[in-house]
Amino acid sequence: MAISAQRVTAGVAAVALNTASTGGQTLLIKNTDATNGADLGASDVAAGGGFALAAATTVTVSIKPGDVLYAIRSAGSDVSLAVLRT
Repeated sequence: MAISAQRVTAGVAAVALNTASTGGQTLLIKNTDATNGADLGASDVAAGGGFALAAATTVTVSIKPGDVLYAIRSAGSDVSLAVLRT
């Protein structure tokens, strides 16, 4: 699989951070916002109900084949996430 990078805006609706892959993926996700957080989870992730990604933090997530990770903003402002896929 090729390496790719993208900025994704987490807003009021859940947004996919990757596409389903037959080989699985590793995602390095950085919250570039200095104040606001985001929540990570399945397609039904809700603000305040997912894995909390605080402002200015980074997390590495291993994704199983066929799975997709989603993000949503956890407060009143959209959040830009830098996503590196390997």
